[in-house]
Amino acid sequence: MSFLPQSGRIADMKSAERPNAPRRTAQSIAEERQKRDDGVKRQIETERKVLEDKVARLRALRLAKEAADALSAEGARPARTTRARRAQA
Repeated sequence: MSFLPQSGRIADMKSAERPNAPRRTAQSIAEERQKRDDGVKRQIETERKVLEDKVARLRALRLAKEAADALSAEGARPARTTRARRAQA
């Protein structure tokens, strides 16, 4: 009974799998990193869109207020200016 051919064959099978293991590990790490990066990019894009919408809404409100202030200023009379009184000695 010789166990060498059988154990030699198992050793050959294990050595055949080993060269692919680091590549599979690196590949899975790269895939995980890519998924994470894609998620971050989507989140940044969503936040940018929300910020743009907020800025546009605030800009519209500001312009409407300025227009209303300009209309009310045209209808109001100008404020009377007062002179400073001189101190009596």
